[in-house]
Amino acid sequence: MVMIPDGWSGDDKRIAKVFKFFAFAEALAFMVEVGLYCERVDHHPEWKNIYNRVWVELTTHDAGRVTGQDLALAAHMDAVFSRGR
Repeated sequence: MVMIPDGWSGDDKRIAKVFKFFAFAEALAFMVEVGLYCERVDHHPEWKNIYNRVWVELTTHDAGRVTGQDLALAAHMDAVFSRGR
């Protein structure tokens, strides 16, 4: 069983979170910074942005479940979000 990080929801198959920002520019900056990290580690989220919100779902498709890669990406996202607060 996966330990779901604080502030995230989900199960062994996927974890999810909505990040809410003050404005679109902050949401976009978050996605750019996280996106560049994702390219470096070759692990990519399922996400969408509408104005000041970014919806994220993480899973490792090849494994069919949440793995350490997803948990590491979730921790990185939380750190980037916290820095901007």
